[in-house]
Amino acid sequence: MQKERAPRVSLQELMLIPVGVSLNVVGYQLCTVLKFPVFVDQIGTYLVAMLAGPWMGLLTGFIGNVVNGMLSPVAIPFGLVSVIIGLCAGFFSRWGFFKHIIGLVFSCVVITIASATAAAFVSVVLFGGVTGSGTDLITATFLACGKQVYESVLSTNLISGCFSAILNLGLAYLIVRRIPDRFLIRLRDGAKYVKVKVSENE
Repeated sequence: MQKERAPRVSLQELMLIPVGVSLNVVGYQLCTVLKFPVFVDQIGTYLVAMLAGPWMGLLTGFIGNVVNGMLSPVAIPFGLVSVIIGLCAGFFSRWGFFKHIIGLVFSCVVITIASATAAAFVSVVLFGGVTGSGTDLITATFLACGKQVYESVLSTNLISGCFSAILNLGLAYLIVRRIPDRFLIRLRDGAKYVKVKVSENE
């Protein structure tokens, strides 16, 4: 009995990667320049993960951080966070969690906790908790209240990460809803988001 081959990556899915990377880079640069306390640098990661699966989402997030690192080297280590977001978003989308409010809330909570923990680890170990972003002021507030560095950074990332997850996922979902059905059905997980009900096996 022959083993079932893994599905090949389609040209349409590959074309999503530069689109997703571009969205991530624009969002990151915007947040960096304006010192926003939340980040909208993962819209592309969510978008690709939702439509093409977790591994394509992982790749999009990591490449986005590498590109951002050319202008701001501090971004490269946080590629770990993007990888986690891409994997989680891709699997949650594939399992249908983004189709109802309870699933969306659960997904945002899990992604926030996972990404915040990874971001806090990278921030404290490599940068002493200070990265020059808009969230440093929140971290300083927690430190002034007597919390330890890791606890302060983790608390900051949980707060910021919650709003960031909602914004990034929300914006990515709005983009997905604007994509024509004839393109969605050509993507690995795109059939879940078609406006007219069709069989996912078509």
